Formats: sequence, C-alpha cells, structure tokens
Amino acid sequence: MLKIIINADDLGGFQMCNDAVFRLMALHKISSSTLMANGPFLMDAIARAKNFPQYSFGVHLNISQFFPLIFDIAFWQSDMLDSQGAFRYRKLIVPTPKLIGAIQREWAAQIAKICDFGIPVSHIDSHQHVHTRLWMYPILKFICKKFNIKKIRSKFGCHEYSRNGHFLRRIIRQLRGMPHRVIQTKMLGLRSPDHFACLGDGLDFLSFQKIDTDLIIELMCHPGVPHFEGDLPTLLDDYEEKICSPFRHISYHEL
Repeated sequence: MLKIIINADDLGGFQMCNDAVFRLMALHKISSSTLMANGPFLMDAIARAKNFPQYSFGVHLNISQFFPLIFDIAFWQSDMLDSQGAFRYRKLIVPTPKLIGAIQREWAAQIAKICDFGIPVSHIDSHQHVHTRLWMYPILKFICKKFNIKKIRSKFGCHEYSRNGHFLRRIIRQLRGMPHRVIQTKMLGLRSPDHFACLGDGLDFLSFQKIDTDLIIELMCHPGVPHFEGDLPTLLDDYEEKICSPFRHISYHEL
C-alpha cells in the first residue's frame, strides 16, 4: 500500500505557521513537521509539539533566514548575513573551509537546541533545500553521527513517478538526484522516502495515477507561511478523497 508523509516546514518560524500546523495535526491532515531552531516563534512550537507525540518532528536546518544561533565571522565574510546580522538566502555560496566549519557548528547548535527541549528529532531537512548541495555532505555526516540521526529528506526522488516537465527534463532531474541518493543511503547510511514532491504537484499526480507498489512519498507543505497561502485550504479540504490509490499516512518515525 502507498504510504504518504505530509511534512510541514518552517514550524517555529511564523506564528501563523504554528497555528496552522497544530490545527492540521489535530485534524489528522498532516503527519510530520520540521522545527526552525532559530525561528522567532520556536518556544510556542516546542510547547505545543509536546501535545502531539504520535507525529514526527525533525529539524529544519537553516542558513537562509532569521538570526544564527552562534556568531562566526565566516558568515560575514561569505556575505550570508544582512546588515542586521540575520541570514539571507544566497543561491551561490563559496564553500571555504572556514564557512564549512561555521555551518557545521551552527547546525549542530540548532539540533542541540531542539534536543535540549526534549523533542525527539525524527529526521532533518533544510530551508531552501540547502542540505542537498553536494559540499554539504561532510557536514551532514558529522551532525548525523553526533546526534544519532538516521533519516533525511531527499529533494531528489524517483522522478518516474512525476509528470511535471518534459520527459528529457525529468530524466535530467533523475540523473542529478542519483549522486545525492547514493551519498545519503550508501555513504551516510541514512533513510529517506522513495519520492519527494511539493504538496500541489504531489496531489495533482496522485489524483490521476494509481500506485500499486509499496512506495513512500513525502509531500512538503508550508501552511500558514507567507507566499504559500494555498497550502492550508488545500489540506483542510477533503484532499484524501482525490488520491486514487489506497494509502495511509505515516510519519518519519515509521520510515
């Protein structure tokens, strides 16, 4: 039977996101979420997450928004901080040894902060998918070993299960994803869902394609987050009835 993980990103980053995520969990509409350890509304999210032990909570590793937990001159030197000292998203980052060390310490601090509040960390993913850059993998190896983390989001899934884009483009995406999955599963020994998609594309595909295999799909959503206004009404709607395959929700705990 098809298994679906619906993971809400950015928990702790926005009050509206916190409210939407826990509303959806109470309604059994999503099964997982990832916490932003440097988010301004983290403490509210931590307090409320403890009321939902049946769901999985991971860490949304972040070097793209809000203030870092540690001060490191390498962030300034790499132009990753704005004039106020907060992270800003940069698509192109030169991975100097000093910067790699700074990111490693920052992400270790982010995971440690969640652990210190008594939240079992089920998995990791990242803001803007920065953890899928190949030069990040030594950092991931360190933090996964340090905190005994065994599960990770793979942005690159089995793209034969996607109808988005031209056939050749789908093949290119699949080839690009191969080294990531090899590193994650073979070299780092981490587990990830078989396929990954954003909420809209995933539900669109599942509404017309019947899947008979024992596939695990993660659908990423951002309820209550600015610029993702459509996710909350989509999840509150009877989206389950539109999925044409028998399925059940699982969390990262069951992966």
